Amino acid sequence: MNNVKRILSIVALPVLIGFSAQSQTLEEAIQLYKYERFESAKNILSPMATSNVQANYYLGLCELANENVNGAKEIFQKYPDDAANTAGMARVFFLENKTPEAMSMLSKVTNKVKKKEWLPYKYAADAITYSEGGDPNMAVEWYKKAMEITKNGDLYTSTGDAYRKIQGGGGNAMTNYEYAEGYPETQSLANYKMGNLWYAAKNYDSALSKYGRASKLDEKNPLPYKALADAYYRVGKYKISKENIEKYLELSDKSVDDQMQYANTLYLAKEYSSAIAKMNELIAKGVEKPYMYRVIGFSQFELKDYTSALTNMDKLFAKQDPKKIIPQDYMTYGKLLLTDSTKASQASSYFTKGLDLDTAKDKTPRYREVAEAFKDAQKYATAAEWYKKIVDQNMTGIEPLDYWWSGVMYFYAKDYTNAEPMLKTMSEKYPNEPSSYYWLGRVMASSKDKEYKNGAASSYFNQWLGLVKTDDPAKKNDLIKAYTYLAMVAYNGNNKAEATDYSNKLLALDPNENTAKQILKGLESMK
Repeated sequence: MNNVKRILSIVALPVLIGFSAQSQTLEEAIQLYKYERFESAKNILSPMATSNVQANYYLGLCELANENVNGAKEIFQKYPDDAANTAGMARVFFLENKTPEAMSMLSKVTNKVKKKEWLPYKYAADAITYSEGGDPNMAVEWYKKAMEITKNGDLYTSTGDAYRKIQGGGGNAMTNYEYAEGYPETQSLANYKMGNLWYAAKNYDSALSKYGRASKLDEKNPLPYKALADAYYRVGKYKISKENIEKYLELSDKSVDDQMQYANTLYLAKEYSSAIAKMNELIAKGVEKPYMYRVIGFSQFELKDYTSALTNMDKLFAKQDPKKIIPQDYMTYGKLLLTDSTKASQASSYFTKGLDLDTAKDKTPRYREVAEAFKDAQKYATAAEWYKKIVDQNMTGIEPLDYWWSGVMYFYAKDYTNAEPMLKTMSEKYPNEPSSYYWLGRVMASSKDKEYKNGAASSYFNQWLGLVKTDDPAKKNDLIKAYTYLAMVAYNGNNKAEATDYSNKLLALDPNENTAKQILKGLESMK
């Protein structure tokens, strides 16, 4: 979701006081706007906007929410002397990166405020709070001026939203949301916003609690269900996540973005076929947004339909604004290229693009993702190199397995020269980790003692045997390799006792083990 929609997702606007039929209808429209039901709000506001300046203002905000900036500008310009619509124009200027013009316009609004007026302060403050570019501290000051005249749930909610944009303002934001909870008309929205605060703090249990309370306080509020869907996904409860996004769709305007969010949730819930079907359904209706091809392509990748996935990812790159391409687009595309032998050589360049685009301080998971992609494609030498990059760059997220995988991948690529130092370094850094000794034994046996004569691998296999449980069924194949090597070295060295011992251990693991039988037979004639 772009900045406009992200900003509007936390909006809270004043509830008008009045009991006429028109006022009540306008109040309903504003409530729909708060709940991001922009099309439903527009249906009410459009016929009213010709004669009602506030209806015109909210109609303009609905157009901004739908990314129709030019349409919003035309609407606000109908009432150039009205405080609300002037503040609306300031929002347009913020979106057009004309911050000085926007702030100048808002200053004019607040400078004209008459005694005991408070709404102009809120209109001006809202323009900053729900846009990018202005100073949220100024918004807080204007909210405070409005609260010198009156206090209501909307003012507290908006003040909380402004504090959320200030570094370290989370505590003040929570305090204002708690005040807003004391007003019936903003109880549900206040709990939703408190849930967002907890969610941002990764306190998912508290977030879930607040979202649940928000939905109970106003069953018509769709926003908590959307947030609940995301929160439950984060804690791995995919079925509940799907249930909540479906409830959200029941209450929302079922906009294209809403349905796309549903398809996205299906993807996150690993219901890949359903996600593809939903996106294709929207495309068949004439709805087409580049993002849709990402969900389709990612889903097809998971279903191993690589040819179709490549086709849809190509559509994504062709149609999507380059600024909206995300690192995972390049990463997934690189993995897809590895499935096509004619294009596999291009994969590394796309992985590099993904890494360059990723702004994370610790890119260890990304490097590991690339290494695993090459490993899965059985391109062992390249996989080893990517694991080695994690080690060489001394990344903060280094794990013992990074050394291990690098060494093992070099082993499978038969590059024993590079395999040995990776595994030796692992054994030095993690001396109690058995696997490094086992694979050092494999490397030495393959590179320096193929004839089982000099025992170059013996010490490593013995170190490994001293650290593992030799009755562990999961270690059977590894034990057979180690005992076979040790038995052969002992036999070739005329060490009858050790050759017998290791051969018997082999037969204990596998009574039909042919090498052990041959050694024991050969020992009978050994002097």
